[in-house]
Amino acid sequence: MNSTSRQAVLEATNQSGLLSYILFLAIPIFATYWWTVARWKIAKGEPPLVPYRIPWLGHGLSFMNDINGFTEYVRSIHPSSPAATVQIAGQHLYLIFDTTLASTIYRRSQTFIFDPFFLQTSAILGANKKDLRTIETGAQVVNPKPNLDDNGNRIIHDLHKMTPQYLTGQSLDRLTDMFVEVICKDIDTKFPEGEEKSYEWQTMDLNEFVKDTWAHASITALFGSHVYDIWPEINAWLWKFDKHFQSMFTGMPRFVIPTAFALLDEGQEMCERWETDALQAEKEGKIGGERDWDEYWGLKFVRVRNELLRENNLSAKFRAGNMVVFLWGLNANAIPMAMQTLNQALLHPHLLPTLLSEIQSSLTGPSSFSMKRVISQPLFKSMYLETLRWATASPSPRVVRQDCQLGDFWLRKGNMAIVHSRTLQMDRETWYVQGKPESEPQKFWPERFLGGDSESERLRIDENREAETNWSEDISRKPGDSKHPIPKELSNKKTEPIAPNGKDLDSSPEMKRRMLALRPFGGGTTLCPGRHFATNEIMGGLAALLLRLEVEVLEDELKQRGSPVPDMGKQGGLFPDRPLMVRMRRRRG
Repeated sequence: MNSTSRQAVLEATNQSGLLSYILFLAIPIFATYWWTVARWKIAKGEPPLVPYRIPWLGHGLSFMNDINGFTEYVRSIHPSSPAATVQIAGQHLYLIFDTTLASTIYRRSQTFIFDPFFLQTSAILGANKKDLRTIETGAQVVNPKPNLDDNGNRIIHDLHKMTPQYLTGQSLDRLTDMFVEVICKDIDTKFPEGEEKSYEWQTMDLNEFVKDTWAHASITALFGSHVYDIWPEINAWLWKFDKHFQSMFTGMPRFVIPTAFALLDEGQEMCERWETDALQAEKEGKIGGERDWDEYWGLKFVRVRNELLRENNLSAKFRAGNMVVFLWGLNANAIPMAMQTLNQALLHPHLLPTLLSEIQSSLTGPSSFSMKRVISQPLFKSMYLETLRWATASPSPRVVRQDCQLGDFWLRKGNMAIVHSRTLQMDRETWYVQGKPESEPQKFWPERFLGGDSESERLRIDENREAETNWSEDISRKPGDSKHPIPKELSNKKTEPIAPNGKDLDSSPEMKRRMLALRPFGGGTTLCPGRHFATNEIMGGLAALLLRLEVEVLEDELKQRGSPVPDMGKQGGLFPDRPLMVRMRRRRG
């Protein structure tokens, strides 16, 4: 081979080697690009995508750190779209901004499912593998585990169906009576009637007073008084746990968020002891018969709920963890709302005489009142509803179980959809009333719901009924399964806690849209079963307080600190972002 040929072969070899080297580098780069970027671009028909820079992760950190702020940012990117797609850790998240789409998601409970979040929470709360297999039996999931033995039990469904039975009707009345009894006793202890010092002004942070007083009354009413005997620090623990609870859903290991897990450990330890003491009291005959309330279990509902978990052989650690979340959920939303409602009543002092007159018109004795009358007073109810609109941020998540159409969009199996209530509740097009600057959604307008419409709330009840029926049919082992019957239809005469005044004053489409945009209690199968007690707890507790105490804002402190607004650092009921300093004393007469 001559030199020219050798040179040509050498050049060809070098070119081949260079091409191989380029391919060697390009293939993993292209594969990485496909896996992290191209693979996750929106498919045809999905809602518009929010641009992102970090492959795979997308907006994951922003979403976890500040759901409320991030949702506002997404809305600013797509202000007119009913929904948007967000890249979150390798998955698409659909944020829903339209009331009709939100209602559709809630109704179609066989397609938009919540059980995966129950399973995730159960794992965080200490459920072992055996617990999870038991809980997952019959649960709605995207990809059911193969060879999962289906014994016909439906723990999630049975817990869900049990709850409304004990948080309505006579059981609700008993719970409410106990709450009011405890809160009145606590106020009377701090401001004893007839003692002269009780009629002298005392300065305090109103929010801390409400937080402590309401927590004691609500925990005692639902869980009994014995829990305070064994766990006197429960109130302090509760609010520390509330600050850290959400961090456990980031998937971070224990060593990264040790405070959150330490608080969970404390809660589980004390709840296990609470259960042990209650069971021992039963053995010793301290709890006789079918009592609707006792000092160890509290409301009968708590005892029956615990029995269901034990009958299904769920572990003591899981039962304790389930109790922790139950205890947290009872207080973490309603008590901030009580604080906000009372704050706004005092920050609108021209309305106080009317509010007090409404409460006094509900009196049935010198210091007792009709709860039914209290929660139907026009201005008081309007102020309560406005608090729910103005000071809640309740994201309601679902997993898309199969590819499906939602409005004009096509959603993909396995992704998540979230109805973010605050976006709906702060939408200017929905809430602004032409010619009334006070109706701007960022403002607290106490009279916003004076012209309410109970017909709008019937739409929400109908939405819940359809969702419950779809869910029950879907998780039943077979059609006509008598163990898991389809729920009975609710009476149209039922009055819901967010039906303003129970009167058909305004049947306009605008009012119906507003009521469907008011989502503090979620919707569908996750429509909060404790919403009736929350209403009684907030409005009844404030009625008891205002009947017993005079409360005035300290104007100098208010000028220095400014008026409290919702603290957007959490989900659900939003705390005031600063103290409200007041002076307080016992009313004479």
